[in-house]
Amino acid sequence: MTHYRLVYLLAVGSAFVVLSAACGGSESTSTDPPTVGIEVRVDGIGAVDLGQPPESVFTELNSFFGEPDVDSGWIPPDSALYGTCPGMAMRAAGWGSLYLFFVSDSGDISPENENTAGRLFAYSYGYDFSRNEGATDPRDLNLTTVDGVRLGSTRDELRTLYGSALEETYNEAADTWTWSATIGSGELRGFFSGPEDEARVVLIESSPGCEIT
Repeated sequence: MTHYRLVYLLAVGSAFVVLSAACGGSESTSTDPPTVGIEVRVDGIGAVDLGQPPESVFTELNSFFGEPDVDSGWIPPDSALYGTCPGMAMRAAGWGSLYLFFVSDSGDISPENENTAGRLFAYSYGYDFSRNEGATDPRDLNLTTVDGVRLGSTRDELRTLYGSALEETYNEAADTWTWSATIGSGELRGFFSGPEDEARVVLIESSPGCEIT
């Protein structure tokens, strides 16, 4: 928990959808964007758990999102773009601003075992590494945590939800406002857009992750 991704954060606005009814002149308003039916958790995403091999992870998530927009293949574990991961090799796959990070304790990886080697180590949601953009959701995945936290949730909402389990830190060197929440036996973390009570969640990550120092 010492280091976080150093990103340039953009403010996230709330999405509003207004539906007008043709009969009776009635209308209804929803402030919640549609979701894809899976949640990010301290130990995985939807039916995918941290620790699973790439093959089963891709099978599950491709059924929701299609093929990844980005797949780095297996590369050295100290990537300047994705951070430093444990093990002998790492692999990053991204759908919009949802990125999954796989690690391998062995560097002996070939085309024959590239999808069975290693394990899912961490995920990051809210920063698109391929476009160098923060606080975005270009795929409109609209993922939420099991507690309903999403990109755009406010600092006040997280304080109400997590109480003393929420930790907030300002990183002066990076000029970032970080948050972390202990949930059961695990932890989620991320960034706020600023110091205000109304500041928005602009990044959600599992912890630990592949750290950029």
